[in-house]
Amino acid sequence: MFKLKVSRHQRARLKQALKIVDSKKYDYVLTDDPNQTEPDKINIVFSPDNIEQVRKMLDAIVKGVDTYITGYDEVGQKNIEARQVHYFIVEADEVWAVLNSARFSVKVKLYELEALLEDKYFIRVSKYALVNINKIDYIKPALNSKLTLIMKNKDDVEVNRHYYKRFKETLRI
Repeated sequence: MFKLKVSRHQRARLKQALKIVDSKKYDYVLTDDPNQTEPDKINIVFSPDNIEQVRKMLDAIVKGVDTYITGYDEVGQKNIEARQVHYFIVEADEVWAVLNSARFSVKVKLYELEALLEDKYFIRVSKYALVNINKIDYIKPALNSKLTLIMKNKDDVEVNRHYYKRFKETLRI
C-alpha cells in the first residue's frame, strides 16, 4: 500500500514512527524530498517535523479502506460493509451482524471477525459480542464493573468485567 522514499539513515526511524510496511505493490509514495515523487501514484511529501500528523493521516487512509462481510437472511446472501454494522453477537451458536434495523447471519466465527476488523474501530466487549465503537450512542455504568452500551439503533450491549479495562483504555475514558 505504501512506499517510503527517504534517506537511508532516517528510514528505520520513520517506518517505526509512521507504523507502515513497504510493499512492492503500492498506491502511496511517502517522501521528504519533492524530487522523489512518482507521477502515477498518490504522493505525500512531508517534513519530518510533522510525523504525528502524517501518521494520523495514514491511519485514516488504512482504516478508511472498507472490509466487506458476507451476511445471510431470509432473502439470500448480501455483502455488508463492516462500517455499517453496529455490532456482531453470538446467539444460539450462530454469529449475527446487527445493522440499523436488519440482522444477518454470518458464517464466520467471532474471533475471526475480531482479527479481521481489529483496525476498523471494532472492539470485543464480551465473549459473545464485538462492537463498532463509531456506532455507540451512550455508555452507562452498570453494577460489578460492567458497562452498558446503548447503540445508535437503540440496542443495548453489555461490556463484561473481563473486557472492561481494555474497552476503557481503547476509548481513553
